[in-house]
Amino acid sequence: MGTPCYVGAADPARPTIVRARYVHFDGNPSSVIPQLRGIWATTTRRDTRALIDAVLAHDWDYLGPDLAPDPRPVTGQHHVAGVGMTLDDTDPEPLTVFPLSRAVDLVATWIYVINPVDDTVTVHSGDGEPVGVHHLG
Repeated sequence: MGTPCYVGAADPARPTIVRARYVHFDGNPSSVIPQLRGIWATTTRRDTRALIDAVLAHDWDYLGPDLAPDPRPVTGQHHVAGVGMTLDDTDPEPLTVFPLSRAVDLVATWIYVINPVDDTVTVHSGDGEPVGVHHLG
């Protein structure tokens, strides 16, 4: 359950650079891909750029399009309807920006790069190597 990951998108001006947010729990592809598909299909109404904006708005404790708000969230967290539970709701953290060639420095098991051109998510292992591409639709 505590598999951290990063979810984001390539910088349009520099495609080898990723802008991403940290997700603390459930970072395995078997969890993240269905969650992103659900957010894309319901919350952002199949608008991949809106999905990217939603994910990049916060660092996340976990993602989930259909999660009920926790009646007693951890101090500093808040539920974002249709997206997930923020990791911390105090001052927003800056985006994590990194070249995929340096992904190993993040100490994350998985990295997910959302592509708005073809509505896909490329899954990268913690060393930045691509391991699969999944369509959102």
